[in-house]
Amino acid sequence: MALPLTGKLAIVTGASRGIGLSITKALAARGANLVLAYTSASSADSTAKLASELSSKHSIKVVPVQADLGTVSGPASLISQAADAFSPLRIDILVNNAGVAYNDKVPDIKPEDFTKSYNVNVLGPLLLVQAAHPYLPTDRSGRIINLSSVSASLGFVGQSVYGGTKAALEAMTRTWAREFSERATVNAINPGPVRSEMYSRNSDEFKRLIKPFIQNAPLMAARPGIDDPEVVEEAKTAGGRAGEADEIAGIVAMLASPESAWCTGQVICANGGMIFGTMETRQTDSSDPFEDVLNLEERFYSEGYQQGIKDGVQAGRIEGRSFGMQKGFEKFFESGRLASKAIVWANRIPHKDGTASWQTCTLPPLPKNARLDKNINTLYALVEPDTLSTENSDDAVQDFDDRVKRAQGKAKIVEKIVGAGGREAAGASPTA
Repeated sequence: MALPLTGKLAIVTGASRGIGLSITKALAARGANLVLAYTSASSADSTAKLASELSSKHSIKVVPVQADLGTVSGPASLISQAADAFSPLRIDILVNNAGVAYNDKVPDIKPEDFTKSYNVNVLGPLLLVQAAHPYLPTDRSGRIINLSSVSASLGFVGQSVYGGTKAALEAMTRTWAREFSERATVNAINPGPVRSEMYSRNSDEFKRLIKPFIQNAPLMAARPGIDDPEVVEEAKTAGGRAGEADEIAGIVAMLASPESAWCTGQVICANGGMIFGTMETRQTDSSDPFEDVLNLEERFYSEGYQQGIKDGVQAGRIEGRSFGMQKGFEKFFESGRLASKAIVWANRIPHKDGTASWQTCTLPPLPKNARLDKNINTLYALVEPDTLSTENSDDAVQDFDDRVKRAQGKAKIVEKIVGAGGREAAGASPTA
C-alpha cells in the first residue's frame, strides 16, 4: 500500500537539527521527497549526511539546500535551487520551521536583535511563501505549516520580540489561509517547551517563570515508570516534562496529510495543553507562591472557576423566577473564587498524615491557630455546593445570598489573620 505522502515534495526550513530534523524524518517516513533547507555552512556536512540516510532508507529523493532566510534574497534562492533539483517543480508541502530567539526584558532589547528576529521569523516565511506561490498545487491539495509558539499567546517575561514575531506569523497564517484557499491549506502549530538545544539556552529566570504554566498543562505531568527516568528527574525541577521533537513532528505530519484537507487558518495545539491548562494563570515575578495565592488564587483559581460554572447552573434553578440563569452564574462565579480560596486555606491547615489534603498540599502548612482553623473550616463549609438547596423558593434564594455574604466575610477574616502573622499567634484577639 502506498504511503500517504508518496510522490509529494516537501520543503522544510531549519531542517538540520531540533524540531526541523524530526519533521524531515516524519515526512520522509510517510513517503515525501524533501528539500532540506539550512542556513550556516557549518551544517552542510550533517545535512548532506541526513539527506543521504533518508534517501537510502525510504527510497525517496532528498536534496540539501543552503539559504539564509534572514536575507531578502535567501527565500528566492531556496526556491530556485529546489526548481533546479525537481523539474517541473511542484511544492506540495512547505514547512516554515526556521527561527531565532533573543530573550531580553524591554530595557535590554537591542535593535539589531529585533531586526534579525523579524527578518528570520516573519519576513523570511513571508518571502518564502511569496516565492513558492507559483509552484503550489491548484487543487487545494497543498499544505503550508508554520511553526509558531505558545509565546505568541502567553506573554512570557523577556519575550517581547520573540513572542511578537510568532504572533505575527499566526496573523499571516490566517491571511494566507484566505489568499491561498484554492491552492493550499495554511495552518500553524504552537509548541511549548521542547527538549532541544534552543530551549536549553533559556535562562534560569525564564524557566522559573514558565514553571506554573508547565504545572498546569494536562499532558506535561511526568509519569514514573512510563517516561524515561531522566525526563522524570528533570520534571521535578521544571514542574513537568517538556515535549519531544518527535511529538511536534507528528502534528506537522498530521497537517501535511490529505486527511487534513478541511482544516485551514488554525493554530493547532502542539504543547500538551499548556495554553488550555493555564487560561487563568497569571505570570508573576514574585518568589513567594503564597503571596500569589492571596492575589489571584493562582493555580487553584481554575478549580474554583469550574466549580462556579457548575454551581451557576444550580443557581439558575434556584433563582429562575426572578433573576434567571445569567444572574445565578454571576453570583456563583464569585462563589467559585471563594471556593478556590477555601481549598487553599484548608490545604494549609496541618492534617494527620495520610489524609487527602495533607498529601496534596503544595504550600507550607500554617502554624496552629484555633481561631484561624475555625474560620477556614466555616468558609469551606459555606461554599460547599452539595449543601445548597435546589428548591425554587424565596427561602432558598435568601439562604444562598446569606451564605455568599458570610463566606466573603470569613475570607476577609482569614486573610487578615494570616496577614497579621506572628502578631496574631502572639495573643492579639480581634473578634471574628
